[in-house]
Amino acid sequence: MGKRFGAAWKFLILGAATLIALFPLVWVFYNSFKTNSELFENPWALPTQLNLENYIYAWEQANIGKYFVNSILVCVTALFLCLTLSTAAAFAITRLKWKLSGGIMMVFLVGMMIPIHSTLIPLFLMFSKAGLINSLWSLIIPYTTSGMPIAIFILAGFLKTFPVEIEESAVIDGASMGKMFFRITIPMTKPSIATVAIYTFVSMWNELNYALVFLSDQSKMTLPIGLNSFKGQYSTNYVAMFAAVAITVLPSIIIFSIFNKQVIEGMVSGAVKG
Repeated sequence: MGKRFGAAWKFLILGAATLIALFPLVWVFYNSFKTNSELFENPWALPTQLNLENYIYAWEQANIGKYFVNSILVCVTALFLCLTLSTAAAFAITRLKWKLSGGIMMVFLVGMMIPIHSTLIPLFLMFSKAGLINSLWSLIIPYTTSGMPIAIFILAGFLKTFPVEIEESAVIDGASMGKMFFRITIPMTKPSIATVAIYTFVSMWNELNYALVFLSDQSKMTLPIGLNSFKGQYSTNYVAMFAAVAITVLPSIIIFSIFNKQVIEGMVSGAVKG
């Protein structure tokens, strides 16, 4: 009886915490289908009908569609580069025998301790000399490098849990280094890669400071800047702003919904093997 009572309390507490976390998001979504008059009349009531005009207005007239495409280009490119380089670096540190592997790992660990926005001024000066200011590459490069330390830390820790004999048997069978990396290492680390991918994508998708400093051309801006300017220019059209926010958070929700199983598998596998 006591165990059932304790389980019921845990369920109630976790359920309440989930509702508290989800309510702001749900509130934004259903208010994005209202008109401004409905919002001001009762912001807590459900919309009388599903009004898609707010989404059309935000996507076309407020340029959210253009900002969305820019964010996709930046985040997908940076994420691909980050995962490719980080997986290769983690493989080299954990599986290849060389004297500086421990020192290189320490360098990446130090990189985790440095606030990424403390590099804004040095990067701005370097990008200005290289002609990269107001270019999407001025975001892709720092997003890639800033995501690598934590990615290498997670992937290297995951690879250390697997016995080296797996790769050694592949080498005995005649597998080259490239085949061993692509056919053994990457499939083994898929859950860990999924975890890193979600964490890195969300941080890139929501990043504002780099984009605010390095981009000035409106056609190159990403969603965080778009929402910032949207607030000032269209401050009276709150329901359209809610629609823009809903468009912004939707990719993160979709990606986590698709890869949540792999993330849980990675966490459980790491816990069991560690």
